[in-house]
Amino acid sequence: MRILNYIAILILSIIFTSFQITESKVSDFLFQKWIYEDYQNGNLIYESKRNFKKDKPGIEFKENGAITRKQNSGWCGTPPIVYETVYGTWKNVSDSLLEIEYKDWSGLRKDTLQIIELTKSKLTLKPIYTLKKE
Repeated sequence: MRILNYIAILILSIIFTSFQITESKVSDFLFQKWIYEDYQNGNLIYESKRNFKKDKPGIEFKENGAITRKQNSGWCGTPPIVYETVYGTWKNVSDSLLEIEYKDWSGLRKDTLQIIELTKSKLTLKPIYTLKKE
């Protein structure tokens, strides 16, 4: 009889733990500075660097949900481009989708980005959509 009780408890434990809700988790590789390198087939390609570059945009993801963006300070992309550093937030929507929120020259923005590739030294993102918040 005792053995049946132990087996029943074991089976119930397995059943209950198999239904646990787990949060999506991004790779720890994301948590570093990424410098913009190229735009190919609608994808933004970044390389990992120790510091932001003077003449290039970039983004840094932090584990606490904060981001630092180095971006064009105005609407015109004709050189010479003046860059600014802004701060915002990010969250993991699914295993491959990120939402970032930050301010730019037009106001508060919310971007949804799909992670196409993430390695220790390369990040490829595909912009899905952008919302301008008033």
